[in-house]
Amino acid sequence: MRLSGLFVYPIKSCAGLAVDGWDLDERGLAGDRSYMVVDDRGVFLTQREAPQLATVRPEPGERMGVSTPAGSAVARPGVAREVSVWEHDGPALDCGDEVAELLTAHLGRACRLVTVSPDHDRRTSRGDGRVGFADGYPLLIATEASLADLNARMPVPLPMNRFRPNLVVAGTEAFEEDQWQHIEVAGVPLDLVKPCARCAITRVDQATGLRGDGEPLRTLGTFRKAKGGVMFGWNAVHRTLGRLRVGDDVRVVERRS
Repeated sequence: MRLSGLFVYPIKSCAGLAVDGWDLDERGLAGDRSYMVVDDRGVFLTQREAPQLATVRPEPGERMGVSTPAGSAVARPGVAREVSVWEHDGPALDCGDEVAELLTAHLGRACRLVTVSPDHDRRTSRGDGRVGFADGYPLLIATEASLADLNARMPVPLPMNRFRPNLVVAGTEAFEEDQWQHIEVAGVPLDLVKPCARCAITRVDQATGLRGDGEPLRTLGTFRKAKGGVMFGWNAVHRTLGRLRVGDDVRVVERRS
């Protein structure tokens, strides 16, 4: 098995970046979901409420650039403000009026861009690691074979970006990842801790920001329904730091009983 795809999402729920190699820091892929769009109350926004976020593109550099179909702006972290993401409330740094005005015009609602502050301290959902603004865990793993199996059942096949994984693995059987307890990618140990319950974001075309009908949730519901929703992919936690590269070997260390 090998790592066939590696994706970073600098701004939560916005467009991702396909990369050939990337470092892991204590919060996951370095910079992954380290920025976030919030409403005028400081509550996080995602493609669930604002599917147009899919067409907001991060442009990493000395300063984070942000582009929409109408223009671009630069994030300028400054004053602190309180934000909320799921059950977490804590400080973040507001990224300035220029980028806020760009995003407000794009989404048609008042919003701001924030980034993690130096005192950002948010734990994973199981409490044994740190995470930026990701939903609950630092990494999401999916396999090519599972997508192929799903697409074989679908009226129209969908690309992997509908599921927004960080790591994509090739060379497996369909849904073989359900059996993995611990794996290693280029010697970096990963614990697969929870299957990922999928939401309405999977219905959003990541190229256009338009939300489609009930797929792929409708089809997933016919064979991947479990307590908590319909499942595709696995949330994972890394136990050491390192650098991951497309083409890296993936090895199963321990399977679930």
